[in-house]
Amino acid sequence: MTPSSRRPEQHSGTTPIILAAGVGSRMGSATPKVLHPILGRPLALWAVEAARAAFGGTPLVVLSPATAGLASQLGAVTVAQQPKPLGTGDAVRCALPSLPADADEVLIACGDTPLLTSELLVALAEQRRASGVPLAIAAFRAPDPTGYGRVILNDAECATAVIEERDADEETREIDLVNAGVYVADRAWLERAVAALTPSKSGEIYLTDLVAAAAAAGSPAPIVVGDAAELEGVNDRSQFADAAAALRERINHVHMLNGVAIIDPTTAWIDGGVTIAADAVIEPNTRISGSSTIGAGSTIGTGSSIESSNIGAGCTVRSSAIESSTLADGVDVGPFAHIRPGCTIGAKAHVGNFAELKATTLGEGAKVGHHSYLGDTSVGEGANIGAGTITANYDGTAKHRTEIGARAFTGVGTLLVAPVRLGVGAKTGAGSVVTRDVPDGTLVFGVPAKPQE
Repeated sequence: MTPSSRRPEQHSGTTPIILAAGVGSRMGSATPKVLHPILGRPLALWAVEAARAAFGGTPLVVLSPATAGLASQLGAVTVAQQPKPLGTGDAVRCALPSLPADADEVLIACGDTPLLTSELLVALAEQRRASGVPLAIAAFRAPDPTGYGRVILNDAECATAVIEERDADEETREIDLVNAGVYVADRAWLERAVAALTPSKSGEIYLTDLVAAAAAAGSPAPIVVGDAAELEGVNDRSQFADAAAALRERINHVHMLNGVAIIDPTTAWIDGGVTIAADAVIEPNTRISGSSTIGAGSTIGTGSSIESSNIGAGCTVRSSAIESSTLADGVDVGPFAHIRPGCTIGAKAHVGNFAELKATTLGEGAKVGHHSYLGDTSVGEGANIGAGTITANYDGTAKHRTEIGARAFTGVGTLLVAPVRLGVGAKTGAGSVVTRDVPDGTLVFGVPAKPQE
């Protein structure tokens, strides 16, 4: 899911360049900023997806040795390397040789702007084309412009320069229109202009110098003024949290427009890759992540966490955690159950409070009582697992499986020592310790469990 509820018509011939080579030291993290996950995606992937939605094709992403790990998380992109951190102009210079031959227009955006929308990017490209000039830029009005490059306008409201904070005089610092770091440029002009950029006193090459270069050549850059919330970059942990909240709001808004009941959108955290059917109910303080799917009419109750799992229609999950598992239709879970990775829960099955399942299959209509643990277990349809039943699946060296047949019944506190099979319709008495296979239809009890003689 993209953060926007509608997609603009895609522009052809435009190749996006996303700059993601910076470390982002203000995050105070050993992990480079663009790799930090935000609503199910690394930070930079949001900008990549916005550009992909706007222009199609294969975006070009500039990475550095520090951010090279991002490449495997971006999907279909072309990667260019910036070996040394020599500024945004140098980053684009490193990317230009990798542009496809048919690209006649280039979008440039930063990988730390997760709130970019495809609508704004298309509007910027349309502005440049309509103006017949080689460069257009995006800008926004900053409530506090400190730290941003100020955009200098001529009488026609086109940009003639971007003055960085350190180079600005007091009058220039009063300007609240600031550079967003998003550009659309004619490819041929861009290649010539970037080649002509010279290093600053710090040795870095700045992309903002393109604005003055275009104006000096008689083509001041038209601007598109966007929302500050969309265009502000993420530089520190506080801004990261603000961006996450804004993405949460966008994502939840789209789900609600599609018929999902989100009771408290401010406390429901749903990743961008999640699919939720109409008439599902998402209660407060919930987390749904990864590529999870939630079926129609299901309720994800307060305090639940659904991670990379498929939840069928008409299910109820109460204050429980489900990871990398599948629930068929009509399943009831919790409260306070934990379904760990690798589980498949059949239709109309029940998993009780404080039960824990791992790599386990429940047949249709099976019931697992509270305070039970089933690991590496298959349970047949209609079976009833009594409260406190434990499968002892680990012998200190290896894991072993337990098989529980259809319509089998375990009494309270049963311990099944794997590998072991409890047959179809078999039963155990309360407190039984089952160490050997139990034939179909047989009742066993005791320690160790034996049939009645």
